[in-house]
Amino acid sequence: MKIELISGLNRKAPAAILLHTENLRILLDAGGALEPDEALWPVPANIDAVLLSHDHIDHIGGLHRIPRNVPVYCSHITAQSLPAGYDIHCIEIRGRFRIGGITITTGSSGHAYGGVWFHLDIAGGIFYSGDISMESMLFHFDPPPPARIALVDASYGFYDTPQPQQLDKLRQHLQQPCLCPVPPSGRAVEMALLMAPEKQASIVMDEPCRLMMQQMAQQNDGSLRPGVPEALRSLVQNLPLFSTDASLLLVSDPDGMNGMAGVLRARHDFHHRTLFTGHLNQLAYQQLLDGEVDFCRWNVHPTLSCLKKLVSLLSCDYFAPLFTALDNTARWQQVLRCEIITLPTVERELCQ
Repeated sequence: MKIELISGLNRKAPAAILLHTENLRILLDAGGALEPDEALWPVPANIDAVLLSHDHIDHIGGLHRIPRNVPVYCSHITAQSLPAGYDIHCIEIRGRFRIGGITITTGSSGHAYGGVWFHLDIAGGIFYSGDISMESMLFHFDPPPPARIALVDASYGFYDTPQPQQLDKLRQHLQQPCLCPVPPSGRAVEMALLMAPEKQASIVMDEPCRLMMQQMAQQNDGSLRPGVPEALRSLVQNLPLFSTDASLLLVSDPDGMNGMAGVLRARHDFHHRTLFTGHLNQLAYQQLLDGEVDFCRWNVHPTLSCLKKLVSLLSCDYFAPLFTALDNTARWQQVLRCEIITLPTVERELCQ
């Protein structure tokens, strides 16, 4: 067996990882570009199956480049965001299925509605996280079974500020009217759920965010924490309809340039401050440096403390920190106390 980290190693990049076994070639995620001029990752030949972790663009946005006859395994919620015409096999948030002779276990990732991690029972166990969070008050995180090799979201690098402290910082920003570009199936609903009861800011959502919240309120597919659907049903009834008179606008384009975010930011009479809470592409980062926008992280990826806890749960020997720069391998190894994977190909000998 062999693992190819096609995209996602050593930088924030689209997710695409290929597992070779004796008889199968399985692609873990098929991410789309995060930058307009980003080079596309090479699509492997002869893919037997694609496993998709969740519906965010950097994990599914490259699926259109995969032949349509390749079976795609994902949750029902993720399937809603996929192009038509694919051979979709919907899987449980918390369950098991088989591809060839491989048993694949899934669990809720804590990052997005319909988001899952994958555990494959080969080579002593291979765990692929997609994006994960162990701090969400909206989404449940399922502890995974042990795995010898862990391919894990480490988007925040060595950052280790817990969510409650970040919430305090966010409250400071909300002393002025803000527009927050957010993914509907992720922190959009969580921000509304946690911030609305505080009544510090009047909160509204654009239509895609509100529709996603309504779906969560009616359908807990296994992603949501206990009691959350009931709280969301109350929020649906009480949250005002979208209006720029509100002080916090949650709009559904994470890059802040398209959809409602793009329309509002282009208006000369719109004066809300744009506040990013997640990944900044190059344009948004330059706008931050120029003082045109603000940034306050909302934790949707694991902190360093969470990664240490995950390594303990997995009891892994090898760990690949994905979606982050690997400019201090020695520190990663010292902190996580396992061998750090830094090369794009995990050779057959390690996978035995």
